[in-house]
Amino acid sequence: MKKTHICYLISSLCNEGPTNVMYNIIQYLDFDKFDVSIVTLVPEKENSRFQEFSKFPITIYQLSPNRFLNPLKLYSALRKQVKTINPDKLHAHCPRSLYLMCFLPRKYKRVYTIHIYPGLQQQILYGKFKGDIVNTLNHFFTRKCDLPIGCALSVGELYKENKGWNILSIPNGSSLPIWQRNEEEKRKIRTELGIDNSRKYFIFIGRFSNEKNPDFLVEVFNSLEEKNIGLIMLGNGPLWETLKQKAQSNIIIPGFTARVYDYLKAANYYVSASDVEGLANTILESMTVGLPMLLSDIPSHREVLQRFPQNSVGFIFDNKNIEDTHAKINEILQFDAEEATKNIQDVFCDFYTAKVMSEAYQKAYIELFNK
Repeated sequence: MKKTHICYLISSLCNEGPTNVMYNIIQYLDFDKFDVSIVTLVPEKENSRFQEFSKFPITIYQLSPNRFLNPLKLYSALRKQVKTINPDKLHAHCPRSLYLMCFLPRKYKRVYTIHIYPGLQQQILYGKFKGDIVNTLNHFFTRKCDLPIGCALSVGELYKENKGWNILSIPNGSSLPIWQRNEEEKRKIRTELGIDNSRKYFIFIGRFSNEKNPDFLVEVFNSLEEKNIGLIMLGNGPLWETLKQKAQSNIIIPGFTARVYDYLKAANYYVSASDVEGLANTILESMTVGLPMLLSDIPSHREVLQRFPQNSVGFIFDNKNIEDTHAKINEILQFDAEEATKNIQDVFCDFYTAKVMSEAYQKAYIELFNK
């Protein structure tokens, strides 16, 4: 049987959401059915996963490993490289690769993973005027794809509601293993990381930028009267330095770390105050550990909690209201941690593993090829 050749297009292989989703798809591909190439468009960052991707039986092409190319030169290099590869399908994972892909010959089937519904995030990143232009371009080029795929059910629902488009949705998945609760291991990890064993900690993982609202979380946990409740904040970004200076002793802000899984094991609860997300890998990673969730009121967060009986593993909170957030913190502290952990991990195994996600993508590839 002839293999289907998929060529993935992405800006770089840096350790960020779209790259990690692509990694998890490839990790579980049936290489007896699929040949795989990756084309990157810009130089790699320090946190590149290039070496990890290189372990797969795939070919990686870097169009500009040492310097940024202007759009015309980049498109010319991409067109030449894709012609040489001659894949059956192109699968873009970022706006840059989406735009360029749509100018390539139509003989290549076009797949695009929508990692976040175009809207608020682009307005925050670029300002409202430029952000609206970027959103319009994203919608325009998404419409030109043979198979746009939302990273969450809520992304497909937003397209149906706002555009009237039927978008296939394949929820993101994580490849972290299920952690069997072990209090002795938790204490040992906390000691290694310098975390107070007497506190119950919520954990935030993400970019320290306005749309994630890390400043609101610092304000909330600074204002808690009960100081045996703490907050761990992993990541970096423009707000990191300021918030580190503001944080009281019950807030730990170590910055970027490769030990995310250990910090998850050390924590008791997961918290996200984001104004916008696709389906964050961090919430899925927290589910492998079985952490009850305190989540802002956005579609992808509601989507995850709707998998469970109401108020059984977490709560939605108002990320502009400190009193409401305090109340939800007090409620989540009353959970039976062992029962919540089992429920969370069971749902993760059913819906959110990388294997489940990859198999859904492979089915979509084959159906598109057969068309």
